[in-house]
Amino acid sequence: MIYTIAILLSLVGYFVIGHLAGRRVKGLDDYLVAGRNAPTFFILGTLVASYLSTSAFLGETGFAYQGYPFVMLIFAAVSTSGCLLGALVFGRYLRRSGARTVPEFFGKRFASRRVQAIAGLTTIIGLGAYLLGVMQGAGIMFSELTGMPYWVGLVLVWATYTGFILYSGSPGVMLTDTIMFVIFSLAAVGGSLYVIQDLGGWSGVVEGLLIQKDKPGIALWHGVIEGPEASFSSPARR
Repeated sequence: MIYTIAILLSLVGYFVIGHLAGRRVKGLDDYLVAGRNAPTFFILGTLVASYLSTSAFLGETGFAYQGYPFVMLIFAAVSTSGCLLGALVFGRYLRRSGARTVPEFFGKRFASRRVQAIAGLTTIIGLGAYLLGVMQGAGIMFSELTGMPYWVGLVLVWATYTGFILYSGSPGVMLTDTIMFVIFSLAAVGGSLYVIQDLGGWSGVVEGLLIQKDKPGIALWHGVIEGPEASFSSPARR
């Protein structure tokens, strides 16, 4: 019951915060890019929160638990490096162009409405698939924590976030994302310190991974490559 109340209160809280942020939106520039005057901390919060969504907390964590924690770390390092290089190399041109969105930038860059339409369609398809994964993960988490039907959680989460996002635009998204970023950062750091201390420090964590029997071989750098549950069991897929 306590999980249900906490989740419902958080959904109401995010909706109210998004509504208050939306009252400051006065034009399209405010709605799409927060008037180009967003604090650095808000930009950091929304980027991290968007990157570390349910796809990371559920999907990637589950992949690591299946026997591939170090493989997942390698994927994360490569992906994070790509995001950093993309921002440093490409971001300055996007800002210099004055475009509000990436599709608009490509439309200006190539002086073509067709290129802009293709870029917009690519963005919609890519973000649509991402949002489907995020909503599915949120629905699963809601169902597991509260015991309520999966579809109920899916509808509640979708309605809440869609409602304040459509109304408040980027200011509301950045504010709520930053709040989420602070909450799960504190929870992750605090939880990790507690788990590490309970296991006897880093040496206890490593030793526990090496001797545990539920997932034998999970501490190997290449992950589990033998047995019926191995995701990469054949030589062609290693």
